[in-house]
Amino acid sequence: MKICVVVGKTCTREWHRMLVARLLEDGHDVTLFVSEVGASLPAALSMTLAFERLVYGIAGKSLIASIGADAGELGALTRAQEKSGLFDVVVRLDGGETKTPKGQRVIRPLFNGVPSEAGTLDAALDERELAIAVEDLAHPDAKSETYAVETELPAILSKTLNNACGRMIDLLAWECESTPLRPDGALTSDFERGNRAGTSLARPLVSHAVTTLSSRLVRRLDTLARGGDRWAIAWRNAGRTPFDPSGGVTTIAYKRIADDARRFLADPFPVIADDHAWIFCEEYPYATGKGIISVIDLGDPKMPVRPVIEEPHHLSYPMIFADSGQWWMIPEAGASNQICLYRCDTFPHKWVRESVLIENVAASDPTLYRDKRGYWLFFTSCAGSGSPSDRLCLFHSPSLRGPWAPCGAQPLAIDPKTSRPAGHIINARGTLYRPAQDCMRRYGGAIVWSRFTLPADHRFAQVQVGTLRPREGRTLLGGHTYNRSGSIETVDIFGAPCSDLVEFVYETNGAATGAATQVIERCKEQTYVSN
Repeated sequence: MKICVVVGKTCTREWHRMLVARLLEDGHDVTLFVSEVGASLPAALSMTLAFERLVYGIAGKSLIASIGADAGELGALTRAQEKSGLFDVVVRLDGGETKTPKGQRVIRPLFNGVPSEAGTLDAALDERELAIAVEDLAHPDAKSETYAVETELPAILSKTLNNACGRMIDLLAWECESTPLRPDGALTSDFERGNRAGTSLARPLVSHAVTTLSSRLVRRLDTLARGGDRWAIAWRNAGRTPFDPSGGVTTIAYKRIADDARRFLADPFPVIADDHAWIFCEEYPYATGKGIISVIDLGDPKMPVRPVIEEPHHLSYPMIFADSGQWWMIPEAGASNQICLYRCDTFPHKWVRESVLIENVAASDPTLYRDKRGYWLFFTSCAGSGSPSDRLCLFHSPSLRGPWAPCGAQPLAIDPKTSRPAGHIINARGTLYRPAQDCMRRYGGAIVWSRFTLPADHRFAQVQVGTLRPREGRTLLGGHTYNRSGSIETVDIFGAPCSDLVEFVYETNGAATGAATQVIERCKEQTYVSN
């Protein structure tokens, strides 16, 4: 595709450079046009972001950082003139209305309905839902699909802005394809628009900075006084009754596994082997600040936690499974930029790294599912320096060791409520359900169950059917992993529980459950085309 990217002379940003790099990587012919106008951001924002970097220790370049509007910053691109002919797509990143080269399609980003990142900033300061979309100026009657943006850390503006810009790169790259196939997860209802468009945001930014520092100090004092909120694991013997995501409202009681307050435990994966029950989990010692994979012996009254895999980088989410008479594990190792396969040498304590399945991907919570067509690997990726919780990817391989290939253009979905995996996939009477972390407002706020289809001969589609969340919402703030092996069922919780007994409530979404069949059946009629 022949694409012209329009940037503002005074408002070219880091995420614009990353978008150009993405378009070049996708094989497009990219030309640069520099507009004399541009939508600027408040001057106070740079000071606020610098303050956040100091308070929270944030590293890395902000995606809204200003850069030079030249080919040196944006890549070795040809400069376009106003009369440079007709482009397939013109991407307007300047937020202006001045004349630019013509295109069969002229698209621009919308941040909460505003053609500038100021829309996200305004919504974040108002604590409203964040939404992004791409508008086609050449076809004003065309529908713009709108997507929610993760705001699990709303107090940190730099992360919120990065999340919105990172996902916008995905949307614009998709819209630049000859036949755009938009990702799943578009909002079905209108979002609330702001009322400060064109007005000063300086005072709200100063107020936000004061609130940020105050909140940081309050959390620090709370941690010193009572240990603060932290992750913990809970379990129960569920007997022979299987968990049915399509069932009705259910209250489930779990028993919390005690910790010594010097570490937290999360991401439980239970295993029953030789009539003995174990729980593999993430162990995070505060002294090291790095996660390792450990195992808990449920047959020992003291339930000791023993490390089984440790690497130089952080590990979590020990997705364990049996295949061909052997135990395997694919833990999360996003910091290594790899997805690795581990083989159990002596169960349950000795594991060896077998192979690297996928390179150059910062994957969160990789989750495997196998059927007669091969192996499917779900995960979320923070590509574009956005959130690690809202960008759902899927790879497929005919065998466990590969070769692994993406299932069409990635991501399959952009949705902070149903993207990030939260445990093993369940096949209930031929219907597939996947648990996901609801990260719309809080990391691991709840576990959302979706009915979904695998993209073999049709599009990937998923519909939310139910939510599993702590019953008591004052001291128990969320949970983000559910798993079951035989009769052993596990969850993790976040907060400061007052008792060793914790209760979760599972609630079905009746309307979504009823609509799920219609949505998925429609998607089956659409042909799936692999990369």
